[in-house]
Amino acid sequence: MTGELRIRAPREGDYERWFTLYEQYARDVQSPIDRDIARNVWRWILDRTHPVEAIVAERNDDQLVGFAHFRRFPRTLDANEACYLDDLFVHEGDRGTGTARALIDEIVRISGTRGWTHVRWVTGAGNHRAQRFYNKFAEKTDLITYRVDVR
Repeated sequence: MTGELRIRAPREGDYERWFTLYEQYARDVQSPIDRDIARNVWRWILDRTHPVEAIVAERNDDQLVGFAHFRRFPRTLDANEACYLDDLFVHEGDRGTGTARALIDEIVRISGTRGWTHVRWVTGAGNHRAQRFYNKFAEKTDLITYRVDVR
């Protein structure tokens, strides 16, 4: 890890550096992706009208070291909107440096400016390192996630 950390919106020229991180993230969560999937997600991110948004973490040596993908979601029991953090990834060499916290802090800031009530995310039951990190500043809920595949 070198250089000062900046959190910013992704730019067109970031694709290859983002893809390298995105591919590592997909492997880590045992959901390998291909270039077609990645290009589609990248189009969503750059579209600015698609619900999925992103921020990236960059060192002043122009190295992308992390990203977060997020979107708003309506909360019907409270009649408000909140933020769902779909993906959070930090390159292994930058873990423990405050990068993940900086990405989450920026999403919290963005959510506040938009009037979203909170930020919600899930993590793997076996991802104990992430859970120890999240437990320092976030409330663990008792929700259990289920999924039905449509196709």
